[in-house]
Amino acid sequence: MTEHPLSRMRRASVLFLLFYFFSLSACVSHLKEAKFYYAQGQRFSRQYQTQKAVASFKRALKEAELEAQKHPSAQAYMLKGLAEMELDAWKEAEESFLRAFSFGFEKGEEWAREVSLLGVASSLEELGLEDSAFRIYSYLVDKSKIKQISILAAQKYMDIALERAIHKEKKERQRLLAAALKTAERLSNRDLSCGFYHYLQSQVLSHIAEYKRSFEEAVMARELGLPTDEIFRDNDLQIVFCYKKLKEKLSSEEWQDFHSRYMKWIEKWNWPDPETPAWRKEAKHAADDKVG
Repeated sequence: MTEHPLSRMRRASVLFLLFYFFSLSACVSHLKEAKFYYAQGQRFSRQYQTQKAVASFKRALKEAELEAQKHPSAQAYMLKGLAEMELDAWKEAEESFLRAFSFGFEKGEEWAREVSLLGVASSLEELGLEDSAFRIYSYLVDKSKIKQISILAAQKYMDIALERAIHKEKKERQRLLAAALKTAERLSNRDLSCGFYHYLQSQVLSHIAEYKRSFEEAVMARELGLPTDEIFRDNDLQIVFCYKKLKEKLSSEEWQDFHSRYMKWIEKWNWPDPETPAWRKEAKHAADDKVG
């Protein structure tokens, strides 16, 4: 399984948070086995045990193929497509997801329909059809009532939106960032308790140099909780980035006030200093111990 830049986070954002849905319906033997091995592969992948993950995904694919042959259904092809995505078989994955739609989803399987939509979008994006993928992510951001799917679609939507914006001239960049911020704010207003939506706002606000608001949203994100360690750590780095930018931009009086409040936060989080999150210090100690 070849690892491409950013592919691990993007693929994981489509898949492992949604596996919980697989327990919602009864399944026959091959489908049950496919779900088991797929979940196992996800666990190995999160632990960076690549060879074990690949073996599990291959077994999941084999079981899904057997299920699709004997008892073809939307879920069988959906799971087949998910396993193919993990193995970088993007064209095959797209075909599997489209086959899933051709069988149709039963009442109560809205989650599976939307997982398949995410899968189609990811396959299209990987195959170079970014505009089509972006339309699907946008649709799911607006329409999905399933929180996990909204979060995953929002992450991928924002990845593309920000990447597009930073390569545009100033006026167009500002327009695209304003649209991205509006989307993030709408999501947050829909569910104010979701830390990930505050994380997205913080990211966009940083791109438009509103560092104080970006800092506040990142703190909100941290306090409310974030879905993965990667995002949690990225959010901490965003907090540090805003701290440095505000140190440059605030007046002496404003800085003293902000710094005083900031120090209370890092004391609460047990950071050793204003620019070093606790996990970074722990990682350094672990590395030093390994060398020693």
